[in-house]
Amino acid sequence: MFNLKMNMPFYLMVFYGSIMIIAVLLLRGLLKNKLPKFVFPILWSVILLRLLVPFSLSSPLSMKVPEFAFDNPFETTIVQSTAISEDIPEEAPYQEVDFSTPAEGGTATEIIQETVASETTFHIAYFGHSPQDLYAQLVLFLYLIGILATAGILLAQKYRYSRCLKSSLLVEHNETINALLRDMDMGHILVFTNDGIASPLVCGLSAPRIYLPTRMDFGNTELLRHILCHETMHIRRKDNWLKYIMLITLCIHWFNPLVWILSKYLASDLEMACDEAVLRLYDRKDEPEESKKSYALSLLAMAISGSRPTLLYSAFSKTEVEKRIQNILHYRKASALLLAFSICLVLSGSVVFATGGQAPFYPDITPFCYSDSCRWGVCASLTRDALLGKNAQDRAVQVIFDIMSADTTNDPDLLEEQIITALSSEFHVEKGAFALDISLCLTNEELYAEYENWGLIRKDTQNDMSLLYNGETIRTYSDKMIGRYMSQQEGTVDLTVERNRFGEIVAINAYHEGDTEFDRRTRELKQSNWKYASPTSYTINTLQQQETEFTETADNVVESR
Repeated sequence: MFNLKMNMPFYLMVFYGSIMIIAVLLLRGLLKNKLPKFVFPILWSVILLRLLVPFSLSSPLSMKVPEFAFDNPFETTIVQSTAISEDIPEEAPYQEVDFSTPAEGGTATEIIQETVASETTFHIAYFGHSPQDLYAQLVLFLYLIGILATAGILLAQKYRYSRCLKSSLLVEHNETINALLRDMDMGHILVFTNDGIASPLVCGLSAPRIYLPTRMDFGNTELLRHILCHETMHIRRKDNWLKYIMLITLCIHWFNPLVWILSKYLASDLEMACDEAVLRLYDRKDEPEESKKSYALSLLAMAISGSRPTLLYSAFSKTEVEKRIQNILHYRKASALLLAFSICLVLSGSVVFATGGQAPFYPDITPFCYSDSCRWGVCASLTRDALLGKNAQDRAVQVIFDIMSADTTNDPDLLEEQIITALSSEFHVEKGAFALDISLCLTNEELYAEYENWGLIRKDTQNDMSLLYNGETIRTYSDKMIGRYMSQQEGTVDLTVERNRFGEIVAINAYHEGDTEFDRRTRELKQSNWKYASPTSYTINTLQQQETEFTETADNVVESR
């Protein structure tokens, strides 16, 4: 069901992370005052994970990989596909060709033409001083400069406050503080006083310490209790760890304004979540109303002076202090139903965010497969990166041909449903993970036998593109269901072959000179300055040229072996 890989490109981490930030901002704007405050710090944490760890966790919830994700400016891929044989043994729906030992009396070209589906991919890497290479180097240079500048600013701020905290004095003999910490099961936490700070703060990761301003009223036991309860709650919840992770994210994603917005709201939500956690403790002591008022007064007293960058430390500050006090005064204990909804929201949101994006993957499972017993050809692909196991292509091809051989309905919808169901059962993956490209497959004899019944015949049996319709020369002709299109400069009629979903011809639309559709097409062609090419000079020559190029490639393979 899930497929975990550590292959997420950085630009997709930025893309998916930005989408997640926007989603949480919208959710926060709608439900901020209705949900418990712990919900949003958790969702922000999931986004930080997405922005920092290059994991790709594919699931049925994964969104489609954006088209731009498959474009690599430093690599060009040329794909040549061989012709498909008309006579395919049922027991060997596709075959592999060894170019080192050509078949008796056969050339490389013949071997290629007898292959059911084969692809040759050439990767051309750009080196040296190509425009793409220079552009990438410039972008990388600017990106590294941005990282160093952001990290330098944040480190300078931390150094300045660290120097300030070095002059702090350890509080050893204040029995009120020691008793309060022991009552909170946090007696191992060291408390310091400092002249240079305006409000309490917590500093440190492995050994966090609480710093109190020297000028605060140490004789006010209620104030001390609220301060120590708030700061120890930050320590219990590992908020300083989360803020350091946020700082690392800012350095790496300095160019993304959404990440800076995230940092602002993360700091605010951590403080509000901590306030709510403190109030829940007082709720258990059956003194909610008085505790809310006194806690709000303590918050106001300690936050009224000075402001500190809240990304560096967990501390009382002026940041949204009015909103925090309003939240405290309007605090109500969450009901069991609301808590259950919040937990479900966090779990479902985390799963969606973690699995919503996936890295680019190779979607094709099978080559194009068709059988003499079925009018349809099928090519299977993946809609998400699924773990299919060993010999996935062979197994998928066998599943497809088993169903095609047994099909008697020639109904493409039924055929698609049967194949997708069988693939889902074979690989134990949901049906939505598979996509089929089904197209009509007819031999030339079958195709032109159908055409003759509708007055469409070949005037030259050696040239499949030389068609007449009721004796008239055709200018353009299209049969979309089988993927055929022909055009030439001279002609008096334009044709469109219409088929039903079973692939049967139901109508041939003919447009002559003077008809509105014919004249409209003529004007469009003239406006686009498109020049007709005869079937012989354009269609056949182009196909021959492609075949020649591919034959030369195959001959080179034979020679190299």
